Amino acid sequence: MADLPPPERSTPAQSTPRWPWIMGGLLGGFFLLAAGLGLGWYLFYRPIVNVAVQLPAPPAPPAPAGPAAQVKALEEQIEKQKLANKQIEDQIATLKDRLRADVCTAKDPAGKAPPASTPAPAGQKT
Repeated sequence: MADLPPPERSTPAQSTPRWPWIMGGLLGGFFLLAAGLGLGWYLFYRPIVNVAVQLPAPPAPPAPAGPAAQVKALEEQIEKQKLANKQIEDQIATLKDRLRADVCTAKDPAGKAPPASTPAPAGQKT
């Protein structure tokens, strides 16, 4: 019996503490969440807010000295505004014409009648 090694004692397995893994997981998750929110804000929210909330228009230039110069400046502003209004009215008229135009439907894919200015495509009877 002297040739046999002494029997090994059964000791409980040395368990490694789990709290570093838990803390690392929580901290890593927090940093990933913060990075994701920051990146989302930078790429998506910031450009939308910058477009939606624009700075007000700059103030009008100061009026020139003297009543005659002020009247002339006001008349020039009125003419500029009339020109801008005319352009907007033309755009509205163009859009109204487009709304009144014939459109294609499932039953009539070519529309009621093609416009006179647009030639019919080749191979299509009008």
